[in-house]
Amino acid sequence: MLAHIFQSYKWRLIFIYTINVIEEIGYLLIPASAGALINTFITGKDWGVLFFVINYLVWQGMATLRRILDSIIFTRIYNDVVIKTIEHHQQEGIEVGAINARMELLKQVVTFFEGDLPFLINSIFMMFGAAGLLFFYNSNLMWVCIIIIVPSLILNYFFGKKMEKVTHLVNNAYEKQLEMISTGDLVVIKNYLESVRSLNVRKSSLEAYNFGGLEIFVFLMIFTSLYIICLTPHISYGDIVATYGYILRFAYSFDFIPHLTERMATIRDIQKRLQDVYA
Repeated sequence: MLAHIFQSYKWRLIFIYTINVIEEIGYLLIPASAGALINTFITGKDWGVLFFVINYLVWQGMATLRRILDSIIFTRIYNDVVIKTIEHHQQEGIEVGAINARMELLKQVVTFFEGDLPFLINSIFMMFGAAGLLFFYNSNLMWVCIIIIVPSLILNYFFGKKMEKVTHLVNNAYEKQLEMISTGDLVVIKNYLESVRSLNVRKSSLEAYNFGGLEIFVFLMIFTSLYIICLTPHISYGDIVATYGYILRFAYSFDFIPHLTERMATIRDIQKRLQDVYA
């Protein structure tokens, strides 16, 4: 399903993702440009002011352009995908309640292309970009960052399996929503809403536990990196700012892992429900 949607709108998506990558490069270079600016202010030499100004303007210019184009492109994609799905479901005689629920689920598919996929690209770009740039300041900092990636992904794998099971139950419940409401029985509706609430709490809790577990690795990385920075001889004030900025960039890139695990569990379940449409 994802491949079909991407292929149908590939040039629009490639265009908006290219703008997003340029924006992300500007964001990635902010610590380096800020460090160069500080060194220029202190020494009165080099090109730190020009570097910082150009980088900042490009970063914010691309961010503004992307925000303008996002709604234009992705609302069109959503309308096209929904019309195709409704047409197919009507031909198959699928009940209105299920069609309505799947229209809502399709919003999450389009949101994946609009927000989650760029978030994934940006986070991977930030993770390896920050680690690579740290090499030029202190190679030991790069290795400290890379070491925590593997155990973090192993932890995330186990949470992902649990998340898929809960997500399937949540989406099953949503497809029965109109059926429950149409009964007119307040006891039945109350029990239904309580079961949905319980499932959503379980889903949210799994994401929170995953996030908390990953933050332990991030804490150890930041603590060790700051210790290494303090032992680095003859490091300038600007380089201290830049290295700490890249350490935080690397740490922030881990935020995508729990979020993406939850989103991919949802997307996979939606794909199974709509596989006949995109067969």
